[in-house]
Amino acid sequence: MENLEIKLSISCSCGPLSLSEEKNAECYQCGIPITGKPLKFEVDGKMEDFCCFGCYLINRTTGLRGEEGTALAFLGKFGFGYFLAMLVMMLSMYIYGSHFVDPNDREMLLFTGFIKWVILFLSTPVMILLGIPILKNSFSKENLLNFNTDTLIAIGSFSAYFLSVYSVLTGKNAIYFETATMILVLVTFGRYLETSSRVKASNFMKQLMDLSAKKATVIKDGKEVEIPVEEVRVGDIVKIKPGEKVSADGVIVEGVGNVDESILTGEIKPVLKKVGDYLYTGTTVLDGSFLIKVDKPQSQWTLNRFIEIMKQIRNTKAPINRITDRIAFYFLPIVFFLAISSFIYWFIQAGFEKALIVSLSVLLISCPCAFSIGAPLALWLGLGQAMKDGVIIKSAEVLEKLSTVKKVFFDKTGTITERTMEVSQVWFKDDKSRNVFYSLEKNSEHPLAKSFINWCKECRELKIDDFKVVFGFGIKGKVEGKEYILGSEEFLKQHGVMLDDNIKKLKENAIKNGEVITFLSDKQQILGFVSFSQKIRPEAKITIDVLKNLKVEVGILTGDSDYFANVLKKELQIEDVRANLLPEGKLKAIKEEKSKGKVVAMVGDGINDAPALAEADIGIAMGCGTDLTRESASISLIGDDLRKIPLIIILSRKVKRVIYTNIFWAFIYNIIGMGLAITGHLNPVFAALAMVLSSVFVIGNSLRIKTY
Repeated sequence: MENLEIKLSISCSCGPLSLSEEKNAECYQCGIPITGKPLKFEVDGKMEDFCCFGCYLINRTTGLRGEEGTALAFLGKFGFGYFLAMLVMMLSMYIYGSHFVDPNDREMLLFTGFIKWVILFLSTPVMILLGIPILKNSFSKENLLNFNTDTLIAIGSFSAYFLSVYSVLTGKNAIYFETATMILVLVTFGRYLETSSRVKASNFMKQLMDLSAKKATVIKDGKEVEIPVEEVRVGDIVKIKPGEKVSADGVIVEGVGNVDESILTGEIKPVLKKVGDYLYTGTTVLDGSFLIKVDKPQSQWTLNRFIEIMKQIRNTKAPINRITDRIAFYFLPIVFFLAISSFIYWFIQAGFEKALIVSLSVLLISCPCAFSIGAPLALWLGLGQAMKDGVIIKSAEVLEKLSTVKKVFFDKTGTITERTMEVSQVWFKDDKSRNVFYSLEKNSEHPLAKSFINWCKECRELKIDDFKVVFGFGIKGKVEGKEYILGSEEFLKQHGVMLDDNIKKLKENAIKNGEVITFLSDKQQILGFVSFSQKIRPEAKITIDVLKNLKVEVGILTGDSDYFANVLKKELQIEDVRANLLPEGKLKAIKEEKSKGKVVAMVGDGINDAPALAEADIGIAMGCGTDLTRESASISLIGDDLRKIPLIIILSRKVKRVIYTNIFWAFIYNIIGMGLAITGHLNPVFAALAMVLSSVFVIGNSLRIKTY
């Protein structure tokens, strides 16, 4: 990740670090583990560890930690470079105008010579601040040169710079400082746009770790003892109370109640848990209390494995090789060969000065203006257009790769369906039964109760006596001295109430639709029936149809039951619907498709989708997703409109076409330009003009993206 690369470059700026005795220390500013001996500085009255003086300086000058501080420091460096480059540009315009002044005007010549030295003085800091990092990236330990875009940028900008330095020292007119500095400004700004939107891996991991409980209540010698979670061991009996997060993985040995497992499955329906069932770390107990026996070490707990999976995914993602780098790999040696050959030929024919001017003109005309901005400019415009349409794409690489996507997986809840459950089927014996149902639900904190209360606007609340929650089954209470029960079919059976034929038909229909059912009874007969369903988003069908037209395969990954999976297959006409999946199951499905050579995208909104979003080549988070999901995703939809997904694929494909056109133009331009330069027919002034015209074409062609 480029953000991490920026941090590492700062960390190493002070030279090699010695081995540290504090193996687990992390830098207070950037959060990167310190492999050497940490530097200690006082911050707000407390001594903190820093990996280098650069991080301490960023903290002191910006007052911000992490990515924000690093980005602000980077902007400061870029802003200073941009300011100097603009001064160079303005003074260069004066130099060009001086070419038409009377050559015998001694005072004007002296003043022009002074201005040249001023421009040299202003350009040098820009080359150091913005050019040196690019120049360093052109070198590697394995090979003298990395054949990439940075190599071309470095050659173009520094050849223009040194040609200009030579001209100032010898009194010549070949001054191209503005070309050298503006190339660096443009490229650096593009790099900032990309790096500033990278995934904040360290912040993401901290948020994920915050989901786990910090304390655990352990039963020791018949007493409840609260200890740090880190001290829980295999075989301990842990108690979890209503409303608490499950602090350890274990088997239930006592208790019954509903548990919110949406962190793992993404499904908002509570799961009934009883003795013998399993509780997972990070899930939340809604009602009832449990005693669980811890049966595995902490490293194997669900949430800890979740975190480890995320670390592995982050560490194994490979960077995308840009097409310009592939072209540069072959183009650069040719440029070197032609420049050296031109120097030798013209040195023999016309002497050193002519040879130097021609060879540097070859390098200057091969300056990768079109190469360096052809692809990035199209990508930046695409990113900006996507943002206008309510889509945040976190890097240009993602937009580039999106054009090649072959399969899109969707999560169900909150993505294909609405997050809240709605009342579907309703039957009551009479108005009083409906009011009793409403009144009992009014006293309940269950998510389904809130859905019914919001739906039943005309219901009247009755006084409930002896209200009681029967954990895992339902609720009961008295109205006017008569006891009523409300809950599952199992709850009714416990009181000897059976379903009649009409209710059975309602039940069977609800099950086919994947709905959740709640019954009302007076312990003698059924008085009411309400089922709850998840509504499929109205734009889901349109989105999937458009994706199919774009030759993109579609699949759905859900933790829900097979019942609703069949509903999705029928309603959306999708064959690849996989149900009953935990996060690891979703990961497996994505890996299977990737192993077939497909570029895979994943669309989700819940924390449980974070590993799948990160494992996919492209992760797309819905607007209602949690911050954690957004951090792990490559793309975030500001709203919930699924139709934006095929739109950004169309956009990415147009961006790709524009990139190919820009690169083709740059290639042809360089061939013609170098031919003229080698033969000595291209003056450096016209070489600079040709570069400007080439850039104008690339910019104009890239602007077509706005009409996608």
